[in-house]
Amino acid sequence: PSLPPSPPSLPPSPPALPLPPSLPPLAPCPLGDVCTTGPCLITDGGSCATSPDFPNDYPVNEGCTLYGLPPVGLDVIAFDVEGDEDPSDYDGDGDFRNDCPDHLTVNGVKYCGTLGPAGVVPSDGTMTWVSDSSVTKSGWKVCWA
Repeated sequence: PSLPPSPPSLPPSPPALPLPPSLPPLAPCPLGDVCTTGPCLITDGGSCATSPDFPNDYPVNEGCTLYGLPPVGLDVIAFDVEGDEDPSDYDGDGDFRNDCPDHLTVNGVKYCGTLGPAGVVPSDGTMTWVSDSSVTKSGWKVCWA
């Protein structure tokens, strides 16, 4: 039996363009230092960080990433951020228990209200802060030395 005729060859596809990164890459941080993007502050000679304007209320619609954190348990000195008082699913992920409008994220876990990441070891060396467009509080101070 004869084979069916082969289909006409298609022109080669153009090379796929890389997807734009969701966040710009972090600038290099000197070994042993902790660095930050955005308005968070590195304090106490590089061994602590605070939310913007701490101990005064942090601003709305702000965010930062701290990176270069050592793999040691975090020491929460102060933590008071907008918590999850609303029983609805604020972030739309299907879980109404993890809706922190303002939050500090360590190892993928959002911390808000008055419960900070005490004793948590930042496995990837980063910590990320986000505030939304409404309620602000005094914020946080976290140390790692």
